[in-house]
Amino acid sequence: MFSSGIYIACSDTHTITDLTGKIINIGSRVQIGHHVWVGMNAFIGKNVQISDNSVVGMCSVVTSHQKFPENCIIAGNPAKVVKENINWDRLRPKQYMNNSNLFVKKEEND
Repeated sequence: MFSSGIYIACSDTHTITDLTGKIINIGSRVQIGHHVWVGMNAFIGKNVQISDNSVVGMCSVVTSHQKFPENCIIAGNPAKVVKENINWDRLRPKQYMNNSNLFVKKEEND
């Protein structure tokens, strides 16, 4: 699920070389897994892998050339894993509470 204002860049659109002429900023791809929610105005740079069932926080800058684990929240600038062992649903919290068998409602006298 993609929000608005997201920018995904597979390359730098220009070349940077070392003094021998070897290119040092080659981008290969961006991989976004299944069931991933990317928040508004997020930037995802080259060579990033976002695994299944994850969330990229609003305004996050994901430029780390690493594979992020499944079921995590990635957020910040630079983005890092801020929460693990999560899952998400498109429903708003009240809708989820009303429709989910997983959510246990509190007793009225609690």
